[in-house]
Amino acid sequence: MELKAFKDFLRLKKLKFTRSRHLIYEEIFSDKTVHLNAYEIHRRLKSKREKVSLATIYRTLNLLVKSGLVSEIDFGEDHSHYEPEISRVSHGHLVCLSCGEVKEFSDEKIQSTLKNIAKKSHFKTDKFSIQVFGYCQNCQKK
Repeated sequence: MELKAFKDFLRLKKLKFTRSRHLIYEEIFSDKTVHLNAYEIHRRLKSKREKVSLATIYRTLNLLVKSGLVSEIDFGEDHSHYEPEISRVSHGHLVCLSCGEVKEFSDEKIQSTLKNIAKKSHFKTDKFSIQVFGYCQNCQKK
């Protein structure tokens, strides 16, 4: 379903669905719980002996974000991370300041509280994003 939506988006923009774009798409959607950045995608493709430039990866990620299929997330690093947006529940991220590990969480109470805060401010919510920074279990042991 997502692949068809991406192809349709590209067609509307009069752009081609190239092999490189397909490879990048596959990396993002192969595991919907992983938050990849452009460098990680480049490394993964290179390990599969696929030659895709970083510039092509960034351009394709930008197209995926514009299509609404992927979200760009800033974890306070020098590069963004990307995750599939399709049929996702609003959720937050626990980000380890030491190793960079990212874990997702979703909590009905937090969602309800945020909706109530927004309602009191006459603000209609679409989704929320919460990032909690700290240290994962492994890094706490070090």
